[in-house]
Amino acid sequence: MNRRGQAVLVYLYPFKTKRGRPKKYPDEIILTLLFLQVAWNLSFRDLEYLAVQIFGRENIPDFSTYYYRLKQLPSILLVDFLNFVSRRLLGKYHKELRFLIIDGTGFKYNEIYPLKILRGKEIKEVKSHVKVVVLSVHLKDGKRFILTALPGESYASEVKLGEKIVRWLNERGFIWRALKGKPFLGDKAYDSIKFIELVLLVGLKPYIKVRETLRKGIKSEIRLKCKELLESDEIYRFRGLIESIFGEVKQDVGSYERTKSFHIAQLFVLAKFILFNMGVLFFVWMIFQTLSSMQ
Repeated sequence: MNRRGQAVLVYLYPFKTKRGRPKKYPDEIILTLLFLQVAWNLSFRDLEYLAVQIFGRENIPDFSTYYYRLKQLPSILLVDFLNFVSRRLLGKYHKELRFLIIDGTGFKYNEIYPLKILRGKEIKEVKSHVKVVVLSVHLKDGKRFILTALPGESYASEVKLGEKIVRWLNERGFIWRALKGKPFLGDKAYDSIKFIELVLLVGLKPYIKVRETLRKGIKSEIRLKCKELLESDEIYRFRGLIESIFGEVKQDVGSYERTKSFHIAQLFVLAKFILFNMGVLFFVWMIFQTLSSMQ
C-alpha cells in the first residue's frame, strides 16, 4: 500500500472523488485484523477482543464496523498483495526454479454440516464454497510458494480462471523472463486447446494430462505435443505436490470460512495463501509468534 500510495482508494473508488467523512480506522488496520483473524481462525467477536488486548481499544473498530469495512474491500486488492509478495520470492529464488503446477481447490463457507452428510449428486447442488485456482512455484531444494491465485464462484470453470492467470504471467516482464522454458504441470481439467496455446505463448512447456480413450484418439497437434512431453519426461509425477500445499494451508488455518458472505469468504481464502507465502519469508510468522507469547 505504501508502494502504491492511494492504492485502496483507487480499488474502491476508481470513478469517484474523495468525499465524505474521513475514515477513523485506516485500511492498514483492517488488513492487519484480517490476517490475524485468518491466522488464528477467530470469530469476529474473538478477533475484536484479542486485537483490543494487543493494540488498545482506541485503535481497533468494533466487530460490526470491521465487518462492514471488509465488505468494502475488493478481492482484487488481496490478489495484488499476493502477487506483490510472490514477486519478492521469485526475485530471490528464480535461479532455483524447477517447475510450476496449476490446480484448483475449494473452501467451504456458510454451510459446513450439510457437506458432511450429502452424497453424490446432492453435493453439486450446494453453492456455499469458494473455488480458487492456484499457480505454485517449486524449487530444486523442495521449497515452494504461491506465484498467484484467483478466486471464483462455486463450481467456476478452472480453465477460465487458469486462462486469466496465464495472461497475467504474459503481462509481467520480469516474471515472464524468470519462468520462460520451465515445465508447466496440470491435470486433465486443463486439457483445453485454448489454454495450452496460452501456456505455449508465454514460453512455458505444457506438461498437461490429455484425455484419451481407445475409441477417441488425440488429433490436435497441440494436445499431441503435451502427450509427447509427458512420455519423454517423468517430471509430471510431481504434479501432486500442489495438493500438499492445499493440505498444509487447510490444516494450519482451516478449510471452512466462518462467514455467510461469499465476498468475505474470498478475502479469507486469499489471505490464507498470502500467509503461506509470508511463511516462506519467515518474518510474519515470527511476528505472530511474538504476539501470541504476549497474550
